[in-house]
Amino acid sequence: MQQDTHEHKNNIDTNNSEDFTRADDTVGSGEVHESSADSGKLVRFVRELVGMKAVLLPVAKGQKRPTLPDWQNVTIDWMDDAGYLAQLESGNIGVLLGSPSNSLCAIDIDDDTAVEPFLALNPALRNTLRTKGARGAQIWIRVTDEYPKLTKLKTKAGAEWGEWRADGGQSVIYGTHPSGIEYQVLHRAKPVQIAFADIHWPEDLKLPWVKSDYDVLAEAEGEAFSMSDRGGVTLNQMFFVKKYTLEHHVLFDSGLGDFFQYEEATGLWKKQSVEAIKRQFLADLTTAAKESRLPGVFLKRTDGFVGGLVNLLKATVEKRDAFADRPAAIHVANGMICFGEDEVTLNTFHPSYLSRNKCPFAFDPEAQCPRFIEELLGVALDEDDISLIQRWAGAVLLGHNACQRFLLLLGTPQGGKSTLMNVLERTIGLENVSQMRTEHLSDRFELYGFASKTLLTGKDVSANFLMHKGAHVLKALVGHDLLEAEKKGHNERVQLRGDFNVGITCNSDLNIRLEGDAGAWRRRLLVVKYERSAPTKRIADFADQLLAQEGAGILRWMVEGAMALLDEIDELGDYRLTDGQKDRINRLMDQSDSVKRFVAEGVVHVKGQDVTVNELLSGYYGFCEEQGWQPHASAEVRKQLTKHMLEIHKAASRHDILRAGGGSRGYKHVMLVNGGKAND
Repeated sequence: MQQDTHEHKNNIDTNNSEDFTRADDTVGSGEVHESSADSGKLVRFVRELVGMKAVLLPVAKGQKRPTLPDWQNVTIDWMDDAGYLAQLESGNIGVLLGSPSNSLCAIDIDDDTAVEPFLALNPALRNTLRTKGARGAQIWIRVTDEYPKLTKLKTKAGAEWGEWRADGGQSVIYGTHPSGIEYQVLHRAKPVQIAFADIHWPEDLKLPWVKSDYDVLAEAEGEAFSMSDRGGVTLNQMFFVKKYTLEHHVLFDSGLGDFFQYEEATGLWKKQSVEAIKRQFLADLTTAAKESRLPGVFLKRTDGFVGGLVNLLKATVEKRDAFADRPAAIHVANGMICFGEDEVTLNTFHPSYLSRNKCPFAFDPEAQCPRFIEELLGVALDEDDISLIQRWAGAVLLGHNACQRFLLLLGTPQGGKSTLMNVLERTIGLENVSQMRTEHLSDRFELYGFASKTLLTGKDVSANFLMHKGAHVLKALVGHDLLEAEKKGHNERVQLRGDFNVGITCNSDLNIRLEGDAGAWRRRLLVVKYERSAPTKRIADFADQLLAQEGAGILRWMVEGAMALLDEIDELGDYRLTDGQKDRINRLMDQSDSVKRFVAEGVVHVKGQDVTVNELLSGYYGFCEEQGWQPHASAEVRKQLTKHMLEIHKAASRHDILRAGGGSRGYKHVMLVNGGKAND
């Protein structure tokens, strides 16, 4: 057996009181007994080793078992009895372990070769009292928390390893072993105080105080199956459901109508199909059938039975809107980026982040993206707009839309708008992105495709993209409204929270279908105009190049944007916009309401005058040209003229406006101002 380098074989002479307190000596206790001249020296020697609060037991020389028939009931008071102390001097001395001796316990290791590996796992125990009988060692400790009673220890293969000695047990510390070998002190020191929970045990040990998952499950829910007197088998459904929850981190979001299962390797909650869960239940039933060797268990493997298990699992792990309150953390390839007051930390994955969306790039705080900033953004935009895009990109990365706004990138064809959107989509992960089609937003199945997405995009859209009947749903998609969606093939509706980020690119200005809700639209907008000329030299597959060369740098740039946006939200509750950026929003709103503006400013009430619809159309287009606005389509203008002429001038549409000898559609008692142009 390997011993500490400072151990040696000097025997302690009990006539020298200094020897009782000297540590690091190997003691042949038989010689101590033989050299003892004064009564009580042996007891004093042992009490120096184990402490004055330990209860000692008389043991016949060469034996292990105490001589007292009721030795487990001896108390510390006996240690004040002179006759009892004299009895202890006559042979071997044992120590009553556990609570009677102030939580003094011992780890008895049978094999010499197992001692050093155990001490390597527990370096602190190298400095505790260690004794030995014929083989192995006994490691003495004083335990500071709860601990199990006396129990034998075996390896998982069934071989004897040793014993945990505590309440109900005792250990001989002095005298002669039944083999004739004297008990030895290998390392003399006070028993170390340690929590039982802090003791590290070899991996190959089967620890009796550690219950298997099956034992815990069976205690809580009952056994997997039971048999009647006639041999009939009844399966315990809850046993199999709870077994599934022990082996799989799973939840059922009743708002979305789907199961989600957590993956340790990726840190993602992934949608789990009912079919996959059924397969696992069938596998568990097959295993139970084979282990029980009961044919009746095999017969329970039916679709109806496992379907019942799925329904029971659903009821057990159901949580409504499970992902609605996920923490503000960014899921990247190498961990979770979390924001403190003054710092960014990269934490390990954990289910509590409730992440379903992962960025494919690893976070590197030193990564840069000079080409992205200079060649894609810098050639088209000024610093204020680059900053706004960076903060919006930070919101996209966070996966939340706290400010309830969406971004319009408008202007110069081939100016880099779509390339920028492609880069941002792929940086957060394409599985987190969905295309938005305003013409279908009112359809009952369209919204379900947005479940689990964080970014909705419309790239190179037409000028009437926000004029479609379903465009009003966009306000709800970014405004934290609760939306209902339908899943094809299912009768139940699911609910979505409108917390999406939305980015739209268009080569021209966009008009919005306001429908009398201009204020809500104004609060939702962010507008960036690409007004510089497109680069003369196009770079083929520019997005691919940027991501290959600078993907980690673009991610870091977006993280900085997220930090800046979070600071603005704390301070303002919204994006900080320049006067120019606010003016763009106002101009777009005015343009979207251009028919109403034209009717109010370009048409006046004059009794006896009249104007045809075609004249109004001509005047309207001139009005928009003067303002620099993108006009509405003719059909939309005609529709709005009917409404606004009645509201503003109390003029109803009629068909008797005389022009070129015939009746035309138009309005009476009104006329155009300056040919329809706005007043100076």
